[in-house]
Amino acid sequence: MKMMRIFAIPGVCLFLGLFSGTLSAQTEAGKIQERSYEFKEAGREIDYTLYVPRSYKKSRKAPLLVLLHGLGSNPDQVIRYEGITDEAEERGYLVVAPYGYNERGWYGSQGKGKGNFLGGRPEDPENLGELSEKDVLNVLGIVRKEFNIDPQRIYLAGHSMGGGGTIYLGAAHSGIWAALAPMSPAYMGSSDILEKIKAPVMIVTGEKDTVVPVQMVRPFVQRMKELKMNHIYKEIPGGNHGPTIHNNPGLMAEVFDFFDGNSLKKENPVESVKEAFRTFTNKGGRTITARIVSSRGEKVTIARKDGKTFVIPISSLSGADQDYVARWAEKEGS
Repeated sequence: MKMMRIFAIPGVCLFLGLFSGTLSAQTEAGKIQERSYEFKEAGREIDYTLYVPRSYKKSRKAPLLVLLHGLGSNPDQVIRYEGITDEAEERGYLVVAPYGYNERGWYGSQGKGKGNFLGGRPEDPENLGELSEKDVLNVLGIVRKEFNIDPQRIYLAGHSMGGGGTIYLGAAHSGIWAALAPMSPAYMGSSDILEKIKAPVMIVTGEKDTVVPVQMVRPFVQRMKELKMNHIYKEIPGGNHGPTIHNNPGLMAEVFDFFDGNSLKKENPVESVKEAFRTFTNKGGRTITARIVSSRGEKVTIARKDGKTFVIPISSLSGADQDYVARWAEKEGS
């Protein structure tokens, strides 16, 4: 596929099988899989890309990241951003990257039609934006049906056009997402949309981005402050639109740390406060009074009484605390 220069990221396609409803038949844990499904409203097969960690077990709920590609790119490219699958593997996340109908659908953020900015070719359907949005929801439904996904831990992230889609879908379907991570978000609408977003947001951009300049992003961050939204703003000094995002495994680790620190409230709020506060001690002898929020892979998220969360390596804790985290994780089935 020939990619548009403005948002395209070099990548390699790897075909590993079409959609199947069973884990054993077509799912290869630890590998990036290119799949497809029949999109009835569109009258065609649509591709999506999936990663399932080796630690996945049907018997326990797993977190899910829905990942949106940029303009001119595709699912296989965005899921190969450095650090995405490494972090997913370590923390037990499934990652799914929908196409959004095609490489220029904008996920509905440009409206139901073909869009009015670098989108919409003569061969595209008149309801391209509507189909693009619907495709994301279709793929999310497929993955939730096939795998044991934790409904309190479904996250949405995207780059460029996908960042704009993250903002739009984060508002349009606010009850789904535990947290959002728009990166260099190309969102052309009003910042008023932020009023509809319920999830915490980590917004990332490069200071020297010439495609989606910081002058487009900073007003959204200011609006988040005015709305007193739960948010993090990371502006990378000297950062650009491309490699700063897709060749930055350290950034992806920070994004996953952010996700690990946020989840939807359980239907029964009493259950979420049963975990008592206790004193944790690291190997250097420093202590903190906190409770466990989540434990994924080699890291644990703990929260102090003031609500501030910390993601720390389990190996940094004392032996007794490591045993405590292991018992907690076994009890929670995480």
